[in-house]
Amino acid sequence: MRVIIDGDEHVFSGDIGTKEELFSGVKEEVARRGRVVRSIMVDGTVLEEEAFLALAGGGEARFETVPVRELVMDSLSEGTKYMGHLSAGLSKVADMLEADKTVEGLGLLQQAAEGIGWSLQVMHNCQILLGISDNEIGDGKVGELKTSLVGELEKASSSIENGKPLELSFRIRTGVLPGIQRLAQYMEALLETGRKAIQ
Repeated sequence: MRVIIDGDEHVFSGDIGTKEELFSGVKEEVARRGRVVRSIMVDGTVLEEEAFLALAGGGEARFETVPVRELVMDSLSEGTKYMGHLSAGLSKVADMLEADKTVEGLGLLQQAAEGIGWSLQVMHNCQILLGISDNEIGDGKVGELKTSLVGELEKASSSIENGKPLELSFRIRTGVLPGIQRLAQYMEALLETGRKAIQ
């Protein structure tokens, strides 16, 4: 299979037998350039990574890349916007629980929990890629916040298990929501730190 990376043909020095080996070789090559793969196109069709790895044939694979720092800045920018939606969603969950709409509230809470997990993962990954530790962000207490937020989520989970929707609403308003709002500030601070590092 012919391999094109950012418009230039790439020839591997060793044998490439499988799609996994090919993709691994491409990732290593672009990592040496400080970049990551953004898109894969095989014979004119855009594919996700899983589809590419499962593909049996193909004559030409084109890989478009983006600088790691640009990807990090895009991810953090998207993350900071999302945090506002997450806060609004958590407030809505608390409102529903207080209005005796427990089933709807718990359904929305499930989505919010996934969003919290996604936000923490984005922040963690971006910190690694930028080489910035918890104590270098804002007032340096983001690590403490992450720990306390996990604790608040565990308390909220306990309220769910014990069938106490009003207690859950209270835990969301007094523990989870303030934690998410502080996390949003840290994510914004991380984004600003990343921008300064570029200039």
